[in-house]
Amino acid sequence: MEKKTGSFIQVYCPELMDMINPGEWTDCPYYRGQKLDMSNTEEALKQIFRCHVQCDCKIQYQYYDGGKLVQKVLDSVEDQESLRRIFLLVSQPTEKPDKKKKILIVDDDVDFLGMHSAVLKNKGYEVTTAPSAKKCLQALEKGRPDLVVLDVMMEQFDSGFELSKKIKKKYRGLPVMLLTSIGHQTGLDFSSNAEVLRTTGADILLDKPVSPEVFIAEIERLTASKKKG
Repeated sequence: MEKKTGSFIQVYCPELMDMINPGEWTDCPYYRGQKLDMSNTEEALKQIFRCHVQCDCKIQYQYYDGGKLVQKVLDSVEDQESLRRIFLLVSQPTEKPDKKKKILIVDDDVDFLGMHSAVLKNKGYEVTTAPSAKKCLQALEKGRPDLVVLDVMMEQFDSGFELSKKIKKKYRGLPVMLLTSIGHQTGLDFSSNAEVLRTTGADILLDKPVSPEVFIAEIERLTASKKKG
């Protein structure tokens, strides 16, 4: 098989004794003749996971982290969420900005911080992280980023909401993205709640888990239109 460079995800099928490229999913015993639409992240996750379970395929992937190529092979992937995290790492890179834009991610979930930091760095962004509202405010005192990504549920149920208010009051023009799993946990739709955005001052509110395509697209949109006050 031709040697690959850059970021990618494949599976090794023990029945074929060969690697399968998900973009040309034609040889797998369980998906022969079917091509996997890699632009449809959710369907791709489902099909790769099914093949992994049915064929006992190994997951192989590689990505760049700060310019360094990282290669990994997994014998077992627990669930689709684990695959989602891999997709975040190997998602196709967009054109890097001429000047690195700075993103501050605030979340008390260490795994979330690590995965999303790697994704953004791979896209050419400079990333700093904070595990709490207090650490976020301290980081802002040291330097102003181009955008702040806030988890809603941290120390308190609405920590992100309150933190967004403080940021918008003190740092005029600084875009804020809110990410929340409240909707997923309660069944309520927060993604289009105009009242939440009005009261918090945030620029956008997205439900977790957010697809890598939407996450990057919204960050690009918000940083492109940002006007510092």
